[in-house]
Amino acid sequence: MRIDFINRPTPILSTAMAVLIVAIALDFLYPARPADAHVASADTTTADVPDFGGSEFMAPRLEDFGDMLDRPLFFSNRKLPEPPEVNAAPVAVPTPLELKLEGVAITGESRVAVLRDLRGNQLVQLAEGTTHDGWTLESVTADSARFRRGQQVTELALDPDSGRRR
Repeated sequence: MRIDFINRPTPILSTAMAVLIVAIALDFLYPARPADAHVASADTTTADVPDFGGSEFMAPRLEDFGDMLDRPLFFSNRKLPEPPEVNAAPVAVPTPLELKLEGVAITGESRVAVLRDLRGNQLVQLAEGTTHDGWTLESVTADSARFRRGQQVTELALDPDSGRRR
């Protein structure tokens, strides 16, 4: 099987590519220069530039921008918005005691409450005087546990039906 390249546009494309490569090479070798008329007119325009009194740039003082600071550009009414009110101290909401008394262990020298933390469904064992989430276990009796946080006191009682099987 023979492929006929003469009837295809391959020679035309090859020629166009060669001409383009030559034009790019000439542009790099001999860059364009401005015409003499443009150079002469550029010299006359530089003579018309006024002398600004020195080559050092002096930045304006901040006091010169007082009017701009009083009337900012990027607000529709040209006034700064009032800052939001900030409360002096955020009011801390005390966390409630989220425990359920599951059992009590009383021995001669210690009293322990077995509690279920309702947030994570974890069992927690606390002896009298220990603290959990800011709550101190104050006392343990045979059927209750008493917690204190500051002036707040909470007493948890054993559920009498929790020990029975259904």
